[in-house]
Amino acid sequence: MSLVEGRESTGADGGPDAVEDGRGTAGEQTEAGGRAGRRRLLGYVLLVIVPALAGGLALAAVDPAGPGTAARSVGSTTAVLLLAGGGVLVVALAAGALAARIGQPRVVGEICAGLALGPSVLGRVAPDVSAWLFPPKVVTGLDALAQLGLALFMFGVGQELARTRTTRGERGFTLVALGSLLVPFATGTCAALWLAPRHLGQAAHPTAFALFLGCALSVTAFPVLARILSELGLLGSRTGRLSLYAAAVGDGVCWVVLTVALTLAQGKGPGGQWGTLLATVAVVLVLLGPVRLGLARLLAGRIGRSPATVGTLCVAAVAASAGLTAALGIHQLIGAFLFGLAWPPAPARGAVAAAASSVATFAQLLLPFFFLGFGLSVDLGNLLLDSNGVVLLVVLLTLATLSKVVGAGLAGYLAGIPRVGALEIGVLMNTRGLTELVVLGIGHEARLIDTQLFAVLVLVTLAATAMTGPGVRLMRSARANRAAARGSAEAPADRADPEPAGPNRTRSDRDEAGPE
Repeated sequence: MSLVEGRESTGADGGPDAVEDGRGTAGEQTEAGGRAGRRRLLGYVLLVIVPALAGGLALAAVDPAGPGTAARSVGSTTAVLLLAGGGVLVVALAAGALAARIGQPRVVGEICAGLALGPSVLGRVAPDVSAWLFPPKVVTGLDALAQLGLALFMFGVGQELARTRTTRGERGFTLVALGSLLVPFATGTCAALWLAPRHLGQAAHPTAFALFLGCALSVTAFPVLARILSELGLLGSRTGRLSLYAAAVGDGVCWVVLTVALTLAQGKGPGGQWGTLLATVAVVLVLLGPVRLGLARLLAGRIGRSPATVGTLCVAAVAASAGLTAALGIHQLIGAFLFGLAWPPAPARGAVAAAASSVATFAQLLLPFFFLGFGLSVDLGNLLLDSNGVVLLVVLLTLATLSKVVGAGLAGYLAGIPRVGALEIGVLMNTRGLTELVVLGIGHEARLIDTQLFAVLVLVTLAATAMTGPGVRLMRSARANRAAARGSAEAPADRADPEPAGPNRTRSDRDEAGPE
């Protein structure tokens, strides 16, 4: 067996003597390997190196200025774009996780991450790194991703608002919705009389400025509010239902008023303004009428069975709706929002629900680029060193918080909700979050407000949103302690009651929420 194996391993180059002499076989193999290596090296020189050098010299002779200059520029921009995009996503993810660990919504951490990557932090600590990561070409590419993410986000907001129509059977919802909207709106328009002389934007339209400031103080971030209610276990309570519906109504009205403000700020004459408003009404009627019915029939058929097809249709239609409203002189996000209202509600399972979930995930993935755009557009460092900015921040934060809490809370109390539950509604309605940032970005882009007021309102948004979760938890903890103390005091008389005492009792929740 060893002889046969030796012959097989020796191959055609070895003979019988080579097989018998193991040392000769090894020498022959080494020499053969050396010859093969030299042949391969010769092949690389003749067939790879020489053609590459010849081709490079020929290209250099054709373009002496440098044939790869444009290509290197494009490649460098692409590399920086990919690095910057990945860095933004990682920083936003880490900041969101940190915010969740300290009891805040993830969106608060993501907003802070966007601000930190701008001139407020990174631009001051490492200006060279900031300039290398975010040159104008890269910022343009990231902004395109941000606009797509915003459009899909507003589509999701429209979907969520459409689902809240089932809450109309709640007693007192109209009073709570109007109180939480009109009180802060009136506060904002009154504050505009004081702020307009110093913070009116380049559009220089006082009426549009007042309408915008009223919207800025009235908006409640519906998606963030829903997330907070879910984390606190309040989605099914009367407090949660009323606050969600009030936020839906308020945000819907604010988008209408914001459209009017943008129309006024465009400087058109009365005919042009009426034309834009009529175009807006026509778009609303078409999207919520024929388009909605057509989508319902389409998704109920064969197309609605494929998540990939439904998702592609959804993204394409959102982009088309946003582009249509932008072409009509209305902001593109309003078109995406209206299409969300027109999108038929999906069942809990199925291709339509899976596609809607994928679109929502895609929107959340792209939103950090929007926060980055915010961070690049404002320098909070300059604002914090300005004493007038600090005074303005304190005044606006106080006005925004008190008007929301008092307006919504008093309306809830007059609607028959106990005082603690009514105060909870007021605190919940003070959630500003991403929707407020979108409104602020639109106003700043339309030059309704100046940069200082824009920066102050961004800080007001962060502070008000950060107060919501801890405020509600504090109130519920105090109420739970009182309920536990009351339960322990009544324990001897209620020993036969099988229900456990505490804030999780269904009967206790009904008592705290007030009469249905």
